[in-house]
Parts: sequence; C-alpha cells; structure tokens
Amino acid sequence: MAVTGNPLNVGISGLLSSQRSLAVVSHNVSNVNTDGYSRQRAIINSREPSYSGAGYIGNGSNVVDTRRLYDSFLQNQLQVNVSSGEYHSVDLDYASQLDNLLADVNAGLTPAVQSFFEANQGVTDDPTSVPARQVMLTEGEALVSRFHIINDRMQDLRENINLELRNVIPEINSIAEELASLNEAIAGSPGRANGILPNDLLDRRDQALVELAEYVNVQTVEQSNGSLNVYIGNGQGIVTDFKSNALTIEPNVYDSSEVEVGYTIGANQINISTLISGGKLGALLNIRDELLDPIQNSLGRIAFAMEDTYNAQHRLGMDLNSELGGDFFSVGTPEVLPSVNNTGAANITATISDTNLLTDSDYRLSYDGANYTLTRLSDNTVEATFAPGALPYTSADGFIIDNAGGAPVAGDSFLIRPTRPGARTIDAVIDDTAKIAVASPVAASADLNNIGTGKVNSVTVTDTTGAEFTTTALTLTPEIAVVFDAVNPNEYDVLQVNPPGPNLVTNAVYNPATGLDVVADNALGFGYEINITGNPGLNDRFDISYNLNGVSDNNNGLALSSLQTTSTMLNGTASYLDAYGSMVTSVGTHAHQADIANNAQQTLLRQARNAREEVSGVNLDEEASDMLRFQQAYQAAAQVISAANSTFDELIAAVRS
Repeated sequence: MAVTGNPLNVGISGLLSSQRSLAVVSHNVSNVNTDGYSRQRAIINSREPSYSGAGYIGNGSNVVDTRRLYDSFLQNQLQVNVSSGEYHSVDLDYASQLDNLLADVNAGLTPAVQSFFEANQGVTDDPTSVPARQVMLTEGEALVSRFHIINDRMQDLRENINLELRNVIPEINSIAEELASLNEAIAGSPGRANGILPNDLLDRRDQALVELAEYVNVQTVEQSNGSLNVYIGNGQGIVTDFKSNALTIEPNVYDSSEVEVGYTIGANQINISTLISGGKLGALLNIRDELLDPIQNSLGRIAFAMEDTYNAQHRLGMDLNSELGGDFFSVGTPEVLPSVNNTGAANITATISDTNLLTDSDYRLSYDGANYTLTRLSDNTVEATFAPGALPYTSADGFIIDNAGGAPVAGDSFLIRPTRPGARTIDAVIDDTAKIAVASPVAASADLNNIGTGKVNSVTVTDTTGAEFTTTALTLTPEIAVVFDAVNPNEYDVLQVNPPGPNLVTNAVYNPATGLDVVADNALGFGYEINITGNPGLNDRFDISYNLNGVSDNNNGLALSSLQTTSTMLNGTASYLDAYGSMVTSVGTHAHQADIANNAQQTLLRQARNAREEVSGVNLDEEASDMLRFQQAYQAAAQVISAANSTFDELIAAVRS
C-alpha cells in the first residue's frame, strides 16, 4: 500500500514555494525604480492530492508560473498620452518663443514702425529741419534692422528645429533596433510555447514603445510568434518581426537647408514628413510647416508692402534739391527654387505685381509635359493650369511667374516663395537728408488779382513718370493756368502757359457745389489733380507749375505719414501694423491654445501613469508584507520538515530496537 501525505515531501514543497515567492518579491523590490517594470507574482497551485481510504490527502504545493500584473489597455493609454504630452510640450515651447519675439513691446516690429512714422511726421511738421530729417533716416535704418533681427531670430528657430530633427531620427532608429532585438528574444524564449512568458523582456519592450511614443505616434500589431510589428505615420513599418527599417534625414528637394524625414520602400526613398503625427517629431514638423513658415512669410509680406507703397508715395514727392523723390527702401525678389530632380532647362522667375493681394503661402509650380499647374500649398488649392506659352502668368495672389529661358521637361517642379525674402532683404537706400521727398512737385496758386472766393483746396500727385514731369527737369511741361471767363460765370478755360499752345480745355463749366478737379474732370492725362473750391469770380486765374524751391511744402509728407494707418494690405483690409497685429494674434492664440492643451495633456499623462502604477507598479509596503508572509511560511515549512525528520528518526530507532 502506497504511502500518502508524506509530510517530508509536503514540507519540502512548501519550502520551495515560499523560497520562490520570496525570490519574486526580492525581484520586485530590486526593480522598484526600473522604468516600465511590472511587478510580478508567483502563482502557487496545490499538488494533485492522493486518494486513500481516509479520503484525499494533500501533497503540498508548486509554483506553476511567475505572472506580471499588467493591463494592456492601461499600457496603451500611457503610450498614447506620452506621445500627446511630448507633442504639446514641444509645441508650447516653440510657440511661446515665437510669441515672445513678436509681441515684445521693445523687440517687436510695432515700436519700430511707430518710431519711423513719428520721425516722418517730425519732418512733415518742419520740412526744412535737417536734424528732423536725420532722425527719420536713423529710424528708417532702425526699422530695417528690426525686420532683419526678427527674421534672423525666426531663422534661428528654424535651424534649431532642423538640428532637433537630425537628433531625433537616430534616437528613433536606435529604439526600433532595440524593439526588433526584443522581438527576437521574446519569440525565441523557451517557455513561450507552453504559455510561460518572459516577463522582463515584455516589460522592456513595452518601455521601449513608450520611449518611441515620445517621438512619434505608434501603432502595433501582435504576430503569432509573439513579436510586435511597429508602425508610424500612415502605416510605415519601422519594425517587422526581427527587422527594423531605419528612417533617414533627407534635404528638402527644393531647399537643402530644410530637412525632411525619409523612408525607404524598396529602392525608393520617399518623404514622409507630412504623414508624421504626434510626439516630438510630429510637433517639430508641424511647428515648422504650419506656424513658422506662414509667420515668416507674413513678416516678409509686410516688408514687401512697405517697400512698395512707401516708395510709390515717396516717388510722388520732391526733395530739398527740388528733384523728384526716389526710392526710400529696397527689397529683394521672390524666391524660386527648382527641384533637384528637374531635368529641364526652364529658368522660372517671379516678381511682385500687387502687394495688396499677397498671401502668407508658398506655391508649387509643376509641369506635366503639356501644362504648368500652380498650387497654393497652404490649402493645396490649384490656382491655375496653363501652357508654357501663357507665361508670363499673373497670379491672383499678387505675383507674376515667367520663364527667363529654357524649356521644361515633364516632372519638373519649382517652389515659389513670394514673400519669404522680404524681411531678410529689405534695406534703406537713402543716406542723404536732402533726398527725403516731403514736398509736392506741383504748385497751384490763385492770382493776386482774383476777385472771387475760389481757392486751391488740394494738389494730388498720382504719377511722376509722364512727359509732364520728365521732358524738362524741375519744370512742368506744359505749365498750365485755369482762367475763368470774363463774361459767363463759372465757365473756364485751361491754357498752356509755358510753352504756349492751344487751349487744353475751352468753355468748361465749374460747379461751385462740388468744386473742381481740374485735371481729372477734364481727362488731360496729367499725373496730378488740382482741386478748386469756392466761387471764383470773372477773370479769376489759377496758375499751375513745378514747385521749384518749395522746400517748406509738406504735402507729400502728409501723404507719407498717412500710410501708417492706410489699409494697403490684405485686399485693402489692413495697414502695416494691422497685418503685424494679425501675426501677433495668430501666434498668441496658438501659444495660448498650446498652453491649455499642454496643461490638460500633462494631467491626462499623470493620470495614465498613476493608473498603470496602481496595477503594475511596485508598492514597497505591500512587498514588505508579502516578504514577511512568505518568510513565515518558509519557516513553518522548515518546521514541518524538521518534525517529519524527527518522526522518521524515531521510527527507525524503534525498528532497530
């Protein structure tokens, strides 16, 4: 008859179970500070009992498994929140830097523009003051410098983003290699076929996924062999079974100073930057493409608009030398960058046609072998499709595209940045105080013998490039006079005085209720308008000539000063400072939303970490309790063994006696 319920074997089984349980507790305590570690528990089952006439008698216990306390849902939530948390943190960092730069009351563009126009007004108030003119030149240079400084700071942010991108990609590749190695180790673990999982390897893989999620959104698919395939972007696999697929840093095909994320498919390298989302990598790409690009373009747009509109008005004035005004500012031309993959010889150029219509977008011009297609990249809208013979093409967004020579080949493309160079290239070109043109080159005066109440209300110059200004320097050609009839009230003639000539207008009618725009109403085609109001008398005369030596005149200075508040941008809806204010608001709104999102996401991340820790984290108090419990069980099992051994010894002694 078999011996059942051997107390020695039972005691040994209890001793071993307690010993292994103590080993698991010790392992937990040792890894209390290990990132991603999931606490483990020894699973103890009773051995199969033995049947006897007295019933089933137990045979002790066995440790059948060491199981980690793990919840896949909580782990996935942690991974998702880590990715979002890092994204919003980086987004807030860069948005705050840009917001601080643009909104700074001292370093922003607003104070520089205001100071320049205050100096402009100072010259307008005292046109002959050389010190006032010098202040205006100084403030003009300061304004240009402010454009350069802000643009340079934006460029610093751009270069820092590119540097971080170069640093992030090797980190991602290193984690991908680690994941592939862990996949191989997990799939090849000896107990997996029997359901015994390598807990520590699984923890290390989960932690590696969390670390990868800091850089990019991650999706995983478990395979039958226990490995995980890891995907980013739009399904680009960076880990497949035991193999990793490295990402690369590639120069932008148009601008080699910009870096993009490359991915290899077969023999082809593709740009997946636009497919990346989440994590630090997604944030860096989004900040660069969706915030920094349009803001830097917007700053350049203001520079182009100021150069265009201020110069246009300055050219309508007259300086202290009685010469027509020249350009006050200069600015470069739009950037046109050919793709490195182009094989044709087309030399695409771009010029600004209307600064009022410019947007903050870049554009792509592509050729399919028959037609060009112009796409606005900010919203991926196809603006136009046209044949090469249609060049030059005038965009509805304020610039002209042309081909300076050579034929395109199908597949050729060009990146057009109409406004980006503006803030970098703007310059003040006047360095002589006498060249500031605040006077009007046209003088209109009432004859001293006039008897009526008519007076010259305003002189408006609209174009100084016509023959009336350019035929003879410092002279209007012709000089004219408006002479009212000697008999018929409110009838007048426009005479050519110098050189003498036939009347330009005869027996025209003047309406005292509305006044008279002499040039405009009679369509003389001159680049100026003279407005007369009141009730001129019979034979009253008004002479119009070049404003020679009119150094005290400030008519053009008033027009220049008014540009500060004139809506010359964004389809006539914004002034220079309005456009800049819109930039500041846009960045400030982004930064504020990023701050709110970051705070919310950090809260969610803490909650996700806490939730995981509640299930998987090591609690030292609990482990101490378990350690005491298993220690006592171990000691009790040892006592059982000791008692069984004593009983056995006594039995042997009794038999021998």
